[in-house]
Amino acid sequence: MDLFRKNVHGKRGQAEIFGLIIIVVLLIFAFLFFVKVKQDDSSNVVLRSNFRANNLMNAIMNVNFGDDDMKELLKKCLDKGGRPAPECNVPNDELTKIFEKTLLEFEKFEFKGTKGGAEFTLPQISDCLEGITASPVRLRGNYMFTLKLCS
Repeated sequence: MDLFRKNVHGKRGQAEIFGLIIIVVLLIFAFLFFVKVKQDDSSNVVLRSNFRANNLMNAIMNVNFGDDDMKELLKKCLDKGGRPAPECNVPNDELTKIFEKTLLEFEKFEFKGTKGGAEFTLPQISDCLEGITASPVRLRGNYMFTLKLCS
């Protein structure tokens, strides 16, 4: 009779341990699923912000003003040495309007054009260390334009 009781208690203990193992494995899978879903959310936000920065940069560079487009106005500005040359007033004003209409109030940005030693930056942001940078636009004549969106 004692042999029977030991055998029954032993099997009951094994069943309880097996049940605990199953619960622990399910919790591990639930945790891994939660971590995976959480990572996808942040990467989608970064991806959307990157698309947004690139689309904004492309739109800016293709804006037309009568016979001139933004590319030509920015080139003229850089050819005259960058800001504060008078040739930079129109692109400066138009870029300011575009950013006011497209970005949210709390968003900061940095638009920069360079050619050799000349530089055009709108606006001067020193606290924009991290952000989403659009792919730079390079034009013939060693011109380069970049856009960085900061939050």
